[in-house]
Amino acid sequence: MSDMEEMIKKEISRISGLKERVVFKDIIEQLFLSLYETNQEMYHELESRVMDDLIFDINRYQITMGIIEREYMDPSHHLLSPMREEDICAPKPEKAEILVQLRESGRCLVKTYFMEYDYLGIEKLLARKRIGGRIWTDTGSYPAEFEVCRKEEYLREISRLYEVFVSNGVPWQTVNVPYLYKFIDVYLTQIPEEAVSDKTITKIEPDLEEFAQWAREDFVPIWNIRKLRMDSVGFPVPCEDHRSYEHTISIREYGNEHVYLIDDAAHIHSIRQKENRLIIMGEEAEARKWNVYMIRNGHNRRFDRYTYPLMTNQRKDEFLERFGRRQGARVRTEGELSRFIQGYGMETYVEYEGYEILDRENCAEPSETYSMNSFILDEIRENEYKKRLILLFRKKGAQIFLLRDIMSFLVSEVQLMYGEYMCEGRLI
Repeated sequence: MSDMEEMIKKEISRISGLKERVVFKDIIEQLFLSLYETNQEMYHELESRVMDDLIFDINRYQITMGIIEREYMDPSHHLLSPMREEDICAPKPEKAEILVQLRESGRCLVKTYFMEYDYLGIEKLLARKRIGGRIWTDTGSYPAEFEVCRKEEYLREISRLYEVFVSNGVPWQTVNVPYLYKFIDVYLTQIPEEAVSDKTITKIEPDLEEFAQWAREDFVPIWNIRKLRMDSVGFPVPCEDHRSYEHTISIREYGNEHVYLIDDAAHIHSIRQKENRLIIMGEEAEARKWNVYMIRNGHNRRFDRYTYPLMTNQRKDEFLERFGRRQGARVRTEGELSRFIQGYGMETYVEYEGYEILDRENCAEPSETYSMNSFILDEIRENEYKKRLILLFRKKGAQIFLLRDIMSFLVSEVQLMYGEYMCEGRLI
């Protein structure tokens, strides 16, 4: 509109006569500008209708994930909830519980750390498996032995989310969870007899040695998913096939701006959301309670503050993006691959520079990235990859310890498209 106004001003300035200038301005304002504005409105309406026709909008199913100190965690937050309810309270095993677990399973979980450290460095720590440490009692301290391993419970939550997406017929998109691969569990495996006989354990301290400076306690993962237990409304309605039933769940209490998925073992044919109702069609004939995943959509409030940035798998919402998803077009050219990677907006951390294709035997260096979709098993794909697709990235300087994990997210998304290659990432 500014260009049009500038052109009109120039035309008016060329009219020398005052009366002619006034008449011209009146005609332009009453007729031409009104027609121009109407055309602009119609264009925007058409653009909006075309964009709406290109749904399915994957961004409605975006997963936002972060971590927060336990003391600042708000279970009633409008957007983010703890990934596991058990994390609300810090685990503090008593001496009797420790002894029972040591006797039954040979180890007892005593610490969980978030490692503010690079992926390759954490792998070196995990490779040690066994570390030392001390147990403090009311009479002194004693040496003890510990085992260190990656915390798998959080990764199993992502695996379960994948199963929920598949059972609800929603296309899977890799969840951007760089923090989850930085949590480690430390188990007590051996304790001297003199440390427990008639003594009170006051502190258990594993020795992470040079890795101790990167260890952070009392951090827990949060995400925009809330798990609900919801009742059917009324009685199931028989369907025309005489085998299926339609169940209705009211979502008025929680809002229809969110997305709802059913996490249930019952055989479900379809799920659709209509206004303030969730309609489930399946073979369950009785009214019942349903396990529901609510993926919350919204924005953080101004006073929300996080020590580390939130991560999301949201893509840029553009016409070409939706059109490509609607057509099911595969990324084939170098330009399309670059646009696909940049569509996640991770340039603050790493910038895509290009790719290399190498034979397997020419890749002696260990991989700098890992798969965030390791739980997806594809029986059709060959077990042995003949070539490797190496995606090259340049670091941008923000949150250095997260760079290889963010690369792993982007590489995992590319891997879903290029099953014939083993995809990896590399910093240059």
